[in-house]
Amino acid sequence: MRAIIMAAGVGSRLQALSAGKPKCLIQADTETLLGRLIRQLRSRDIHDITVITGFKSQLIRDELGSDVRTIHNPFFRVTNSIASLWLARDLLTADTLLMNADLYLEPAVLDIAIAQTHPVAMLSDNRRIETADFRFRCEGDRIVEASKHISNEHTDCEYVGVVRLDASIIGTYRERLEEMIKKGCFGDWWEAVLYSFMGSDVDLMSVDVEGAFWTEVDHAADYQRLTDWLGRLSLPGRDRSERDLGQASSHP
Repeated sequence: MRAIIMAAGVGSRLQALSAGKPKCLIQADTETLLGRLIRQLRSRDIHDITVITGFKSQLIRDELGSDVRTIHNPFFRVTNSIASLWLARDLLTADTLLMNADLYLEPAVLDIAIAQTHPVAMLSDNRRIETADFRFRCEGDRIVEASKHISNEHTDCEYVGVVRLDASIIGTYRERLEEMIKKGCFGDWWEAVLYSFMGSDVDLMSVDVEGAFWTEVDHAADYQRLTDWLGRLSLPGRDRSERDLGQASSHP
């Protein structure tokens, strides 16, 4: 299995916290968000890792060293993450984890993703409805609508930002990605390729994270959620071994 991480964005909403660095280099406890993701992937024996860079890419390369492949998107200011992934299209040949770089995940979240056997498994959280950012409406476990604008009443879960694509579907995904780029869909997110399959014979399956903590760090409120979580982990009786094993309590 390989992993491709999207880290090209500017993160303009977090510049006060990131001190002008890419937001994936924000510190979470003793590590950056990106450094922690890389460590977690390696601890699950995933060493074929590619990071797509853009904004201040040298800072990310300095963080990663020479052991992680990077691909630079020089057009990051005028494109979205679909273009970043297109630059890595030749790597879309095997079981692949696709994820955004601005994530803090309990280890259990990755374990759930890795264990999936669905052709398309999109991780989600069914506890987060009223505060959900990007929302899924599902029939059973099959995603039938994906949008920021689904009402609370019709929202079944929030998208986490991690997708596992099976080798059986990866070629189809790559072909659709290339079709969308040829049509000029440079402003789309990489997930838009998946959403284009809704209504076809390709099922997008929503897989719940089962109470494990996660957060994207896209706004100041997200960072506060993360610091609150880390603060609870530092209480007496909680130690780093609990965090690394993914045994901490679920998201409030």
